[in-house]
Amino acid sequence: MALIPRASVAWQHAFGAVTPTAALAFQSTGAGFGIAGVPLARDAALIEAGGDLQLSVQAKVGVSYAGQLANSAHDHSVKGNFTWRF
Repeated sequence: MALIPRASVAWQHAFGAVTPTAALAFQSTGAGFGIAGVPLARDAALIEAGGDLQLSVQAKVGVSYAGQLANSAHDHSVKGNFTWRF
């Protein structure tokens, strides 16, 4: 068996307007409307960590964490996997 760790740390910065907007119109009537999306964080830390455990030449299990951390928002995920090669 072998443990294969991995990690990543990054910084994300948004330039300009952080609230996505779009001005649209219906083709048939020409009636216009606007859409505003969820604002992006101006600065955020992106963190990923995980590892795989090689059980045999054919089988591997792994778990990983990914997070985006900002002053106004947090996004976390945990993922597991099993790989069998044949």
